[in-house]
Amino acid sequence: MKKSGLTTMEVKKINRHRVYDVIYKNKSISKQEIAYKLTMGLTTVTQNLKSLEEDGWICKTGYYESTGGRKAQSIEIVKNARTAIGVFILKHKFLLRAVNLYGEVIKKSEVKIDFDTTEEYYKNLGREVMMFANSIDSNPEHILGVGIAIQGIISPDGKSVIYGKLLAHTDSTEIKLEDIARYIPYECTLEHDSKAAGFAEVWKTKPQDAFIILTNKNLGSALVINGEVHHGKSMCSGTVEHMCVRPNGKKCYCGNSGCLDAYCAADSFMEQIKEDSFDDFFENKNNGDKENQEIWNNYLDIMSDAIININTVFDSDIIISGLLASYFTDEDILYMQKRISNSLFYSKRVINITIGHHGESAPAVGVAFPFIKRLIESI
Repeated sequence: MKKSGLTTMEVKKINRHRVYDVIYKNKSISKQEIAYKLTMGLTTVTQNLKSLEEDGWICKTGYYESTGGRKAQSIEIVKNARTAIGVFILKHKFLLRAVNLYGEVIKKSEVKIDFDTTEEYYKNLGREVMMFANSIDSNPEHILGVGIAIQGIISPDGKSVIYGKLLAHTDSTEIKLEDIARYIPYECTLEHDSKAAGFAEVWKTKPQDAFIILTNKNLGSALVINGEVHHGKSMCSGTVEHMCVRPNGKKCYCGNSGCLDAYCAADSFMEQIKEDSFDDFFENKNNGDKENQEIWNNYLDIMSDAIININTVFDSDIIISGLLASYFTDEDILYMQKRISNSLFYSKRVINITIGHHGESAPAVGVAFPFIKRLIESI
């Protein structure tokens, strides 16, 4: 008889994870269903359920309707057993989000403070994160870690920002994870904001291949291949915000002209409108303001042209995320798809365009997910 090569302890660990995983994926399930789905003996299932319940990972939540015999108990994970925190640092504020084991946002906060590479800023950041963490759970061991999303290209080792002009005004200002996290007593990670938003969309919609366009104050983007956010060898994969869409066009903060960011970032779009808020602009547009409709159509045209360019290289669907995403309507999506299909090369192709989740806070939510994923895989 051929040996499996696994020790008894390894088999027990695998079975425990399989039981937890099937409960996690089904949200609510009975012991009998677990045994059936895993083709596992009831004795083994019972032992693992006992172990998981004692460790606080699962709980019994009631009974299913009787089908003639004894009522089966419903079993669920304890979704708030652990929490991960996401921080999205912007130029004039930072967003805080706490997510549970299902990736649900259970608490959120916003702190208005100008970014600076000073000890005072890092102390303020650490104090706010600690106050936020303590308001969620008094047991520090229940906080898995703090993910920090930032407007900048991250070094391959994840320890520093190698391009952070949006926050620090100059490339020479050094932004390091060890400084940002100095007053945060949890494991911390650093991630580019658009890649963090990519984590949020992958968690929610589970696309195999997709291109995510983050329409926040500054534009960002993320490439998803085989269900994973692609970083590239220099951590710059998918940065289409600096793709030229209008030659010799508007000046971009990167120094070039005609970049997508200069037209479709939320801050750039705000410069084009007469209203003081996006809510007012879109309300007027929807009430028949022709000038606003023309401005918005121009925005959609440029975004459509960018999607055409993206799909010339990467054949995938598009997810529009971020601050402006919530203003897109079904009619806007159809308008863009029609413009894209007018190009002969794309007339027979179907490019699905969907709206993302979490709005402006997508990076704050997504940057927390790697901690959740790592824990789920370890149970």
